[in-house]
Amino acid sequence: MRKMALFIICLSMLIALAGCAQSQTPGNTETDTTKQVEKTDDKEDNLTPQAEERSDNERSTPVREDVCALYLEVLDDLWDVDPGLNSEISQIGIDLSELSHLTEAEKDTVMNEFASKRDLPYIPGTFEELCEQGFIDKQNLYWKDGLFFTIKTNEDAVWNLPIIKDGDPIPELTSFDAQKWRSGSGAYFFNQCTAQKKTDGAWSYTVGREAIS
Repeated sequence: MRKMALFIICLSMLIALAGCAQSQTPGNTETDTTKQVEKTDDKEDNLTPQAEERSDNERSTPVREDVCALYLEVLDDLWDVDPGLNSEISQIGIDLSELSHLTEAEKDTVMNEFASKRDLPYIPGTFEELCEQGFIDKQNLYWKDGLFFTIKTNEDAVWNLPIIKDGDPIPELTSFDAQKWRSGSGAYFFNQCTAQKKTDGAWSYTVGREAIS
């Protein structure tokens, strides 16, 4: 009887130990899963600053002063011609959205500097956008207290280039159309303009055809 009792006690202990081993297995799996999630979260957190750094680099792209100076000169020249269109204005609109020669930062630089030279606020946007916002009277084609400027790249320009010999630098060229507009019967146009970067790094441009309405 004593041997039987010892056998039963030993068997009970073995069963208990086996049950403890089985109950610990899910705990270990849960711990491993938690660690994996924590590692994944850390990886995502590490990517965030890199993405922010790329965005900062895009925003910090240097503004090309020579190119900005070219289009500021164009706007200044437009301002000076037919000065009667400039009378009694309190704001200006500027559309450079179709000027592919400039980056967005350079467009902002040109618009800000041009408007600040006249001590006037400016509204960026297309003609349609300014009409929708109520600045321009689209029905009567008139901006009572404003003047609208636009410059856009001329994609259809035809160039008469000199013969370029081997080793000669390829000239930097661009073509564009520009205008200032006050009304359907009050506007001035610089059409088929061509610009070239000179050897000293500055740009110069010529107007192919001027028009007035």
